Amino acid sequence: MRLVLLAIQMLILLSRAGAEDPLSRYFPQPELDKLRAGEVLSASLSEDYGLTLLPAIASGDSIAADVKGRKPSIGVEMSSIISGLPQQMDTQEGWLLLYNSLHAVSTMKGIPYYSVTRGSTHVLFTDSYVIDSAEKRNRMADPLFSEIPTEDSIFTFQEDGTFGKNVYEESFSFKEDHLLVKMDNLTTISFLFLPLIQPRNLVSRVALIPSGNGVVFYGVSCLTTSFPLGDRHSREESLKNRLTAIANWLKARLSGEAQ
Repeated sequence: MRLVLLAIQMLILLSRAGAEDPLSRYFPQPELDKLRAGEVLSASLSEDYGLTLLPAIASGDSIAADVKGRKPSIGVEMSSIISGLPQQMDTQEGWLLLYNSLHAVSTMKGIPYYSVTRGSTHVLFTDSYVIDSAEKRNRMADPLFSEIPTEDSIFTFQEDGTFGKNVYEESFSFKEDHLLVKMDNLTTISFLFLPLIQPRNLVSRVALIPSGNGVVFYGVSCLTTSFPLGDRHSREESLKNRLTAIANWLKARLSGEAQ
């Protein structure tokens, strides 16, 4: 009897050891181990504008080419796993929840982020909502979908504690195993009355991979300007903290913690 129980235990251990992590196709094992352990990974863009944290997704080459073609002044990558969600995210219902959560633009009002300059937590967006067009800027309700379109885009208005009032274009691409979100500024972003960032020079690319009760969040944010940036590290930290704030906002939406 003891031998039978031992054999059963060995079979269970072997089956567990042989079970492949569904995310192993996207990340090198050392990186995946860190993500599974709850780490938030980040990296500055390399000198040749290469991306080091980008998961192995079909959109990867286009994201990398997009960033490299811009030759940004600064840029940062961030990746994490939003885990422990109350439902399976790689189901039809989970995909739809993710898609609608990303379109809940008005709920971004008031989200916190850590300001490197001020050395404390502050509100990132003091106002945030969907608008009908970049020109008219009439406020619209957050869109709600019953089916996920292959491609979609919206215009948004956001008042930022650092960059002031600006208009953005957000586009969404529904792929076989991930969602790709592109965010570009459409208005000139000024700082202390200086035209710091021209249109489409503050961009973010976010890839989301639903898997089980979690979602992989990968983001790259970059900025191109002709003005001196001062402390480069602080500027990169600011971009990373913005991505982190968006990831935390999304987690709250998916967890049912936000209204």
